Amino acid sequence: MDVPRGAGERAPAFTQEELEKLVEGVLPLYGRLYGRPEVQVSTHQRRAHWHAIAKEVWTLGVYNRQSTHCRKRWEDRRRWARKITEALLGKSSQSGRGDRRALTPLMRRILAVAYPDMDGRLKATQQSQGGTHRPYFCLEG
Repeated sequence: MDVPRGAGERAPAFTQEELEKLVEGVLPLYGRLYGRPEVQVSTHQRRAHWHAIAKEVWTLGVYNRQSTHCRKRWEDRRRWARKITEALLGKSSQSGRGDRRALTPLMRRILAVAYPDMDGRLKATQQSQGGTHRPYFCLEG
């Protein structure tokens, strides 16, 4: 679905359904997209994978997302998952924002694939606290 845009207009924000479709598309291909040695692929193949993921997101009909948009959104979500986890594990964050963000189930899925060591430490920390966890953190600037 091609939505015409005027000069300088921004694309609409990704919907929750688009984010879920994006994560569902990236997770099985994560090793190929981010170059694990046992499954290295060429740049051309990586671009083809991103194009296929973007095509899946297009099928929702919200907006004609390009592969570069999908890749940037994935990398933003991956970065947020890492920052949230670092804050939950007690590491300082130098983001300069006074934001409150939740580690959502979708971000937990990203974390489990992109940063399995951090996901394991977070689970161990939560278990050592008797199953209680802090669903929010505050980035202090």
